[in-house]
Amino acid sequence: MKEVVRVEGLRKVYGSGETEVVALSDANMTLREGEVSAVLGPSGSGKTTMLMCLGCIVEPTAGRMFIGGEEIYGDGSWKRRDLRRLRREKMGFIFQSHNLIPFLNVLENVVIASELTGVPRKEAEAGAMELLEYLEVAHRAAKFPATLSGGEMQRVAIARALVHDPSLILADEPTAALDTDRGKKVVALLKNLAKKRGVGVIVVTHDIRMVEGFDRVYHMKDGSILDE
Repeated sequence: MKEVVRVEGLRKVYGSGETEVVALSDANMTLREGEVSAVLGPSGSGKTTMLMCLGCIVEPTAGRMFIGGEEIYGDGSWKRRDLRRLRREKMGFIFQSHNLIPFLNVLENVVIASELTGVPRKEAEAGAMELLEYLEVAHRAAKFPATLSGGEMQRVAIARALVHDPSLILADEPTAALDTDRGKKVVALLKNLAKKRGVGVIVVTHDIRMVEGFDRVYHMKDGSILDE
């Protein structure tokens, strides 16, 4: 399987001197196509910082980071200038709060992610509907987010994250607002989608109920990955 992400000795430090905080320390990780990995740890352990670095939103302090075999960060600086384009074309993001646009209906919320990469409207709508049908929310395509259940909103958010065919999905606490049964269904769904579409998925969570569904589990404490 092809490598989607590789992190070597990644480090992130905020502040300096007496105010210095080491949020991430010597983190190492590898993710391949079709794999779903969890980064598990309590609040403040560095999970979100790890996700933000992987999403090229926060610049690391040291280490190396590769996405799709390409070195994105190393030698103390970004290796690519067009990070927005990288995120737009190669990554999909799933958040705990869903972040659906309230004045757009379900179909429009998914289509907009595809249109941002230059896909024509009709093609974007066809791809969005295909995903919504697979995720069993196509019957809600004309509805607005406020009318959806929590589980339905999460499935729409997953469709939005996948519609532009990214190679990497980054999910921040996607099951935190769900009960155990629905949370496990979301993990199973992500795993099935990863295998079917060859996507690499990283889920940041403190929810130990979910770990049995992942291919790999990385444990974090005080900014360090303790084991896999």
